[in-house]
Amino acid sequence: MMVTIRPASAGDIPLMQALEHDAAQAFRTVGYDFCADGPVRTHEEHERGLEGGATLIAEFDGEAAGFILLWVVDSHAHLTEISIAERFQKRGIGRALIEAGEDWAREQGFDAITLTTFRDVPWNAPFYRALGYTEFSPGDDEPDLAAVQAEEAQSGYAGKPRIAMKKAL
Repeated sequence: MMVTIRPASAGDIPLMQALEHDAAQAFRTVGYDFCADGPVRTHEEHERGLEGGATLIAEFDGEAAGFILLWVVDSHAHLTEISIAERFQKRGIGRALIEAGEDWAREQGFDAITLTTFRDVPWNAPFYRALGYTEFSPGDDEPDLAAVQAEEAQSGYAGKPRIAMKKAL
């Protein structure tokens, strides 16, 4: 069984939205039904990654299994979304996508990658910690990341503890 990672195209946006919705169903197992029932990334959000960031799709034995969406936020690469379809979870696909996203960020000359995530969900902050990400509070030189956090709060995602994390590249 083999995982391959390829760049996404605009034609992949509906596929990525379906993958995100499917992946979000795992949140029901930790009582975060609002994630499973919430909206997926918009067409415009995906286009932002395609035009000024990176969007990569993982295929498992030729079938789309997940994706990673990276934007540029405050002169850092920012992991905006990673979603692995439920039936493909726990097979190393997320790690492979993160490694590919980090490789892209390095190739682009970024010195760090940031993300926001749920503090207490096992496949969120604890998973990222195991990959070398550390919790931090955005400073005055990171107003766009603070805006991302404010938008998450306004959308209801701050109802459970969320944190910002960073990894030096």
